[in-house]
Amino acid sequence: MSTNRRTRSSLELLWGGDIPPSRGPQPSLSIAKIAAAAIGIADEEGIEAVSMQRVAGRLGYTAMSLYRYVPGKDQLIDVMCDVALGPPPPADPSTTDWRIGVDRLVAANLAVYARHPWLVQVSVSAPPLGPNHLAWFDALLRQFAGLGLQEAEMVHLAMFISSAVRDLARISIELAHTPERTGISVEEMGEGFTLALRRVADGERFPALARVAAAGVFDPNELPYNDIRPSLDFGLQRLLDGVDGYVRARLTDAGH
Repeated sequence: MSTNRRTRSSLELLWGGDIPPSRGPQPSLSIAKIAAAAIGIADEEGIEAVSMQRVAGRLGYTAMSLYRYVPGKDQLIDVMCDVALGPPPPADPSTTDWRIGVDRLVAANLAVYARHPWLVQVSVSAPPLGPNHLAWFDALLRQFAGLGLQEAEMVHLAMFISSAVRDLARISIELAHTPERTGISVEEMGEGFTLALRRVADGERFPALARVAAAGVFDPNELPYNDIRPSLDFGLQRLLDGVDGYVRARLTDAGH
């Protein structure tokens, strides 16, 4: 199926609601039930375990019954992703601080990825299509609406933040599953990394790496080895600091 045909059929499913088959008896299946069953399989076994046959079996139907509602697996995954993402958290009426709003959305987004880790494994093949994906993007854009940024700048910032959150979540999830995927324990991975540092982190060839290693940055601590929150929090706050400075400089240049 071409990309355009897939996009059109996915849009119909995401926005058109449940459309009953035009022929034959009206069964008790629905797009919502099909998506819920598929999400259940993905949560338990990963996205690679999802197939029309597996979903149909979980629901007690044949695969052909599903095709009366969903054209194929690609469209099913599009619907699954939007349903699993769910709506963004409502705005907090107790604060108008845009940075707090961004932090809340980022934390909520990470929580979604923790509940449905397969979401970060689905390749991004099109702009957001579903109502929930667009609602999250709109919620992030609204945090920047009163800052004085141009509309294109708001979009660039929202894209950067959402992409950084997704990719760091993907790295964390992949690291968490490394032991079961490879048979290498967390301790063995740590030992391997320590050995690698000893080989490459010399002061001449890798001076910056040697400095942070000597400072104990890579030493074991109480945090899980796959915890990306310190990196995400630091990077996000410095990004927002930059936006603050950028906006203030623009206002100064404009004579405000």
